[in-house]
Amino acid sequence: MAGVINTIVKKVTVGTPIKKVTSGAITISSLSGVNVSGVREGSLLVYDSDSAAFVVDSDLSSVYVEVNGGTF
Repeated sequence: MAGVINTIVKKVTVGTPIKKVTSGAITISSLSGVNVSGVREGSLLVYDSDSAAFVVDSDLSSVYVEVNGGTF
């Protein structure tokens, strides 16, 4: 038969199945590429291309912001 491919399995290893996965103590500050130093009420995460990370900013006067709420 043309086009038939046979695969030979040499070894099968059976492990212990995972019964439950928990998130543990994951916070936004534990993510790589996120710098939350200086966070305060009303802060936003803004991408900073100079540091290649998301940084905390509460003054958006220096960045271009456009909000499009869509059509209703």
